[in-house]
Amino acid sequence: MTLLCFLVLLFSSAVVTRAQYIEQFREKAGSQIILTESISIPPEEPGYTLILPEDKTAKGLVVFFNADRDTASKIFRLSLPQKIGVMYVTTGNRLEFFFENDRMIQIEEYLNKVLEAHKILKRNLMYVGMSIAGTRAVKFTSFSSSNLSTHHLTPLCLAICDSPLDFVRLWHEMNKAKNVKATPVTTNEATWVTGYLERKLGGTPLNRLDAYLTYSPFSYANTDSIKLGHFRDIKIRAYTEPDVLWWMSTRKKDYYGMNAIDLAAFINELNILGNADAELLVTEDKGYLPDGSRHPHSWSIIDEEELIEWFDNAITEE
Repeated sequence: MTLLCFLVLLFSSAVVTRAQYIEQFREKAGSQIILTESISIPPEEPGYTLILPEDKTAKGLVVFFNADRDTASKIFRLSLPQKIGVMYVTTGNRLEFFFENDRMIQIEEYLNKVLEAHKILKRNLMYVGMSIAGTRAVKFTSFSSSNLSTHHLTPLCLAICDSPLDFVRLWHEMNKAKNVKATPVTTNEATWVTGYLERKLGGTPLNRLDAYLTYSPFSYANTDSIKLGHFRDIKIRAYTEPDVLWWMSTRKKDYYGMNAIDLAAFINELNILGNADAELLVTEDKGYLPDGSRHPHSWSIIDEEELIEWFDNAITEE
């Protein structure tokens, strides 16, 4: 019996619009999500949004590890003509870190349900995410290759955008940012991130280093060949725009405060391990927010059309 058998379905719909089939599955939102003793956030409804070609068939599926239920002007405009669907998944926590295996099991059940219902080949998957959603994509990829997984939905491709992977480094740089207080944005982020990590991992890397190394999908302090082995045969792209002068001038951060350092080390270790299909894509002056303001930590550094083409070329239909 699957996890979904125990869950209460509050909303499920399927509509066809503009030559697209859109399916949404939503469950009852839980209670407030506690990040620290003084910081909590409201939950969102767990579930998924699935977008397929009008005939409900697809040769592959792009899976984003965030809710994103707004289906206007998204990447599926590029993928659907190639018979590639798009799915957005959420546990109900928009700041999900995948601390608990149960949350990954929850996502696995959503995904397996869709793959079986629409007869999409399980190997033709691309996991995608920006920032912490990219961390979730990496964590879930590792989980899918472990004995904790029931369905073993290991992706063909993995594409992450400026995501943190080494949480020993992340805690140290966030702790510094909390003390520097460069801007209200960086101070607030640093406060909840360090607090959340300490709450979930039982302390700081200074007294709980093993917990941080075990949790991190990759850590430079422990290049675990067994953990890295989960990524040996996967096509991987890590996108980053390491504009250190921007970070120094606007956030008082240096290279150690940028996720680029994790991504470069991750890809380098995979190359050393023998994965020639693991690539670091470094961009320049591509990072801008939707309002036009400069920010190198942005999804805009990714050429979406080229990303879909890369995935399409990797797909096998037999």
